[in-house]
Amino acid sequence: MAGLSLVELMIAMLISLLLLGGVIKIFGGSKITFLVQEGNSRLQENARFALSKLSEDISAAGYLGCLDSGAPARPIANDLANQAAGSAYDFSTPVSGAEGTGVNGSDTISIRRAGADGGIPVVAPMAFKTSDLMLDDSNPLYGRLQPFDLMVVGDCGAAAVFMITNDPAGSGGAIKHEAGVVATSGPNTGQSNASGSLQNIFGAEGASVATATRIGTTTYEICASMSGNGTSLFTNSNNCAAAGEANELVEGVRDMQFLYGIDADGTPGVERYLRADQVGAAQWNQVVAVRMTLVMDTVKDVPGGMATQSFTTTVRLRNRGG
Repeated sequence: MAGLSLVELMIAMLISLLLLGGVIKIFGGSKITFLVQEGNSRLQENARFALSKLSEDISAAGYLGCLDSGAPARPIANDLANQAAGSAYDFSTPVSGAEGTGVNGSDTISIRRAGADGGIPVVAPMAFKTSDLMLDDSNPLYGRLQPFDLMVVGDCGAAAVFMITNDPAGSGGAIKHEAGVVATSGPNTGQSNASGSLQNIFGAEGASVATATRIGTTTYEICASMSGNGTSLFTNSNNCAAAGEANELVEGVRDMQFLYGIDADGTPGVERYLRADQVGAAQWNQVVAVRMTLVMDTVKDVPGGMATQSFTTTVRLRNRGG
């Protein structure tokens, strides 16, 4: 009947404010924790994907099917007219790199290998070294072939790299590799075959089963992100001049450094790790392992600012070394 006094009301309000302040503080702390954990989770997931992709490609560098690309019985024949040392068409070395030429002083790496999706069988022997290759056009991989694609055909004793000079569609499996036909479209524009000869006859009776596989070079570098802030890992961006969303691999890659493990004495194992600018031209074929370090960030600010973390792993080249 007497109601509440002013003092009691003020005390009740003070207690309510204290409780409300505690709830707000707990909520604010939970939000900060959530944002930090979300940023770190994104950072770690991006790092996992980037390291996984790089490791998969690096480990398969120099892959040419069953041929021992490190020490083949016969030299690998490369009939491409443009095959300057260190270029994307120099398939004599499985891996090469450049030191500190990328964004933020990052390194770049180029990996040369045949496709991992398998080869298309050669179904008839060549009559001459310049004859068409007859491939199994019922193979699902055959339908992916395009004019001016680069191919490697080989068995367990020899291999040859060339460019397709006809349209595989509707050719009945016949693949031409004529000299002097210049690519007018696609990533190999301007390329051609030097002689039209594969320097071997593939598909001959008594030889190992020959297969043809698309081959190429993938270059990884860091460029300004196309989809967000900061920098990203890109593939085949021509020193970032051709960077686009199509070749942006993963965001949040701030720096990328490589060391190359050299096996100079032929005994299985790495004697020393060198930077790209320390590796001599003849030593690229002695690289048997690559040690990479990626510095990743959270792409956007988290409480306390942009968070970064460094990741290092070493990958062995399966097609080099014992």
